[in-house]
Amino acid sequence: MLTQIIIQNFGLIDRLSIDFSEHLNILTGETGAGKSIIIDALRYVLGERLETSLVRDPKQSCLVQASFELTLKELRDHHLFTDYLIEGESQLIVERVYEATGRSKIKINGLALTLGQLKEIGNHLIDFHGAHDHQMLLQEHQHILMLDKLIKWDNLKNSYWEFFQTYSHLKIQLEELSTLAKTNQRDFELLKHQITELERVPLEEADYERTEQEQIKINNAQRLTSCVDQILNLFEDEETGIETSMSKAFAPLRTLNQIDASTAAFSQELTQAQDNTQNFLNSLRNYAESLSFDTNEAETVNARYDIYQDIKRKYGPLNDAREFYAQAKQKFDQLNNFEHNDAELRRKIDDQKSELTKLAQKITKKRQAAALELKTTIEKELTELGISHVTFEVHFEKIDFNKDGHDQVVFFISPNAGEELKPLAQIVSSGEAARVMLALKKALINVDIIPVLIFDEIDAQIGGRLGTITGKKLKELAKNRQVLLITHLPQIASFADTHLKIFKSVKNGRATTQVNQLDEDGRIKEIAEMMSGQSKTGISITHAEDMLKTARR
Repeated sequence: MLTQIIIQNFGLIDRLSIDFSEHLNILTGETGAGKSIIIDALRYVLGERLETSLVRDPKQSCLVQASFELTLKELRDHHLFTDYLIEGESQLIVERVYEATGRSKIKINGLALTLGQLKEIGNHLIDFHGAHDHQMLLQEHQHILMLDKLIKWDNLKNSYWEFFQTYSHLKIQLEELSTLAKTNQRDFELLKHQITELERVPLEEADYERTEQEQIKINNAQRLTSCVDQILNLFEDEETGIETSMSKAFAPLRTLNQIDASTAAFSQELTQAQDNTQNFLNSLRNYAESLSFDTNEAETVNARYDIYQDIKRKYGPLNDAREFYAQAKQKFDQLNNFEHNDAELRRKIDDQKSELTKLAQKITKKRQAAALELKTTIEKELTELGISHVTFEVHFEKIDFNKDGHDQVVFFISPNAGEELKPLAQIVSSGEAARVMLALKKALINVDIIPVLIFDEIDAQIGGRLGTITGKKLKELAKNRQVLLITHLPQIASFADTHLKIFKSVKNGRATTQVNQLDEDGRIKEIAEMMSGQSKTGISITHAEDMLKTARR
């Protein structure tokens, strides 16, 4: 529910704070007092464009802050709100500021967001119903969703969805195969050549690196052999070699050990060094032997290395080449077995389509039954609201399979006798539109999670008797949703749970909008004035008291 709105420097409002309650909140006041400005402020804070003419003082910032309490768990758990709510909390504070510099700021619970995000969130917080609103109920793609919420599906829609996913995947495969089938012979031969080319060597990085190392050794074998020979000579020379010098070191080391016992470890270290030297020389000799290549082996390694270079030049890194090969091989295999693959896919699609059709027909029957019940409810509600010759129908049109079945659903209505049925979105009378919305809201109250409903001009073109009926309907609706309403009819105003009087006063030589929450005496006086004008009479006071008593029954 909307708990509070703070408005600053907006229209006739200098600074205003309004607290709202649950259920039915009714705003009354003279024409021009600023009732609609409060609604305009709510529209602005939830994403509508600001007319700069509404900024009261262009040198000051314009601010609107709306506080909501998300009492419905379904709403708190909605993905739109989870980023702004700490676990266990339900308060949402939406703030929008238009600065004197022309810059705007939008925040929810202190977190910045875009205008697009704000609009989407706003559509789930307040449902506005005025002269030019096209909210969720007037959006035709929403009609099937609302109708479906009235239906107990058990597992029917889940079963349909599983078949639809498989069906869609098979259709995509068939389209891809059909596209491939248009490949001409020249392209087919190119594909075959590319596959053969890529199959000449393993396309793994480790194989390429091994080939590269072998190629380097082959092309530098003479230099490498020369280096190895130099190292071996340094170690193995009988007179000056390192190996000979290490052997000669043992004799003086033994004398050293005899004189100074603390040098005993040196003998172990020299022995270890001699062993390490032998191991090193053995490894070096083995490496020298590996540098011996015959002509055929050298040619094979160089040829394999050249193939790798050619592949990398044409197809990029080996990862890309592997991916290209896999795709090319798949296309080639599909084309090579086109007739079999095409027939198999078409058979599977026909099987899925047969099952889909059966399930979609069951879905349609459930929708048609729910549509008849909705028709009865809506026509009854609208008749009681004074649209006595109304006809409401749900039109079905069969379309291609989609995630919801094969139905296109649109709400149609004829509010007057003799008029043809038209789509709900084409209703132009604001008074009729508001009452249709009221009837639809009442019929769909258990499936529509938008917590706040705002009705403007719902009392257009209706008199006292219908005003009482409309008030009762609003009161019933407000048991499950918070309702905000602007009205000029005392009969409707008498049903308020919270009655707010909007009026103008002059402050510093300038008119400003203010609001009072009326107590019982204030309500009696306000309703009496609404009936008889500014001059309250004893009769109008009595009628107002009776009207309030009647509304409470």
